[in-house]
Amino acid sequence: MALTKEQIKEFEEREKAANDSYGFRSVADDIAEAGDKEWAEKNYKIAEEKSEDQCDFSDLAGSILEKLNDKKWAKKVYEKAESNSEDCSDFRSLADNLCEKLKDKEWAKKVYKKSEEITDNFNDFNDLAESLCENLGDKKWAKLLYKKAEAEAESVWDFRSFAESLCQKLGDKEWA
Repeated sequence: MALTKEQIKEFEEREKAANDSYGFRSVADDIAEAGDKEWAEKNYKIAEEKSEDQCDFSDLAGSILEKLNDKKWAKKVYEKAESNSEDCSDFRSLADNLCEKLKDKEWAKKVYKKSEEITDNFNDFNDLAESLCENLGDKKWAKLLYKKAEAEAESVWDFRSFAESLCQKLGDKEWA
């Protein structure tokens, strides 16, 4: 499907205005949806060059998968996301994306393990356990993390959140 003159003009203006990964990814997404995959790819490449952190790379990889259906390129961008991950939340978020978007549970397990190794507080242990239940269905590993979360819980809100998570993700009302 050929782009209209108005679309071309709009996309050219947006390209000129873009100055970061998000800007180029956004215009690339819209160009791809309008039907020009080649032009979109050029903007995704610029977005990749301008990506600075795990979030930029993960979002870009998701767009490449969704809009171009290029699993090979997306995997390379997810590798960059992993090397730019800095904290447990970065690693957990990346692993969630690997499961949900790339459907690579083996790689995700390795990334979840990295997240676990640097996790040290209630919220992160609890969130990681929830991700393991939701994305890997690994309740055994999740239980180990829930025990760590329980040991780190301090406030009434921590314990409430913990109990809710146990009920919802493990179905363990007794522990809750």
